[in-house]
Amino acid sequence: MGLTGGGFIALLFLAVAGLFAFTLWWWPRGARSGAGAVAARLGLLAGTQAVTLLAVLVAVNAHFEFYSGWDDLFATNAAPARIKHVMAKAGGPVKQIDTATVKRLGSAATKRDAAVSGAVEEYRFQGQETGLSAESFVLLPPQYYQPAYARTRFPVIVVLTGYPGHPTALLHTMRFPELVRQGERAGLPPAVYVLMRPTEAPPRDTECADVPGGPQVESFFAADVPLAMWAHYRVAAARTGWGIMGDSTGGFCAAKLAMKHPDRYSAAASLSGYFNTIQDITTGKLFGGNKALQDESNLLWREKHLPAPPISLLVASCRVGEKTFPENERFIAGIRPPTRADSLFLPSGGHNYRTFRRMVPATLRWFGTHLKAE
Repeated sequence: MGLTGGGFIALLFLAVAGLFAFTLWWWPRGARSGAGAVAARLGLLAGTQAVTLLAVLVAVNAHFEFYSGWDDLFATNAAPARIKHVMAKAGGPVKQIDTATVKRLGSAATKRDAAVSGAVEEYRFQGQETGLSAESFVLLPPQYYQPAYARTRFPVIVVLTGYPGHPTALLHTMRFPELVRQGERAGLPPAVYVLMRPTEAPPRDTECADVPGGPQVESFFAADVPLAMWAHYRVAAARTGWGIMGDSTGGFCAAKLAMKHPDRYSAAASLSGYFNTIQDITTGKLFGGNKALQDESNLLWREKHLPAPPISLLVASCRVGEKTFPENERFIAGIRPPTRADSLFLPSGGHNYRTFRRMVPATLRWFGTHLKAE
């Protein structure tokens, strides 16, 4: 039974109702003296409260998709196939990935269907440079399957969730494919979207850093993701065709990766993100006490002390309801050429998927004017 399934949630709340009913029925009968009777009453109260709390937490998780399933919760996801090296192609070295790691989702069962409605593929791969494994969902536009575009390499936009997050949250909670298809029908230029999470070493929140002696998540997104996409999809090779966006932690990662790797990402959008690395119980020590590494991941410090990279940034937030809004304003105020920045500040909104969804259409149009196909 799935962790986020309606049947499991209903079963938990039925158990809660049953425990409450049993407690009301049994309490007068169990109102006896003695250690055993007292322990039974305490156990019944504790058990009822525990199951109630569990039911609420599971329902909240199902809504926000913090964890998409039991394998995600316990980090027992099956390891994907290894990457094999093949001959280099135009645009840089390419590693071939076993096609068994790609699975078509949705109703576009044939190329004819996909040429009309596009397609969504589940794509699992292991990074050649870092060894990190990833599960992603790739949104392909209808043009990808149309003969007129047979030689076209499409722009790529990597889309990141927040922490802990999972790519399925972008599918089902954010409903990102629906927003993309709406944009395409309204004239949005075709692009390939790679839906991922920034947590590639779960359950640890690495803040997309290369941790000394630990997971190299920054390098994974800067090197392994492009290599994997070049290996299996007809996507742009030049930096001008690559963008990255995300919400919350994903927004911080998107801005950081573009600022630190302008040779790979030419445009980035941060939706309700922040601009300095969080370090708490979920992250552990990310920089091994190295202040220089810590400063380099502080984007407010970078824009003040290091040369500005030749990239375009979109900073989105809410004036009311978003606690990081002042940080977003400070970051925008510190932008220097050749970096270019635009802002998307909503009057109000919370730090949730409903607000992020409101930001996505304008963000997609923004990318459409900043990325180039080949």
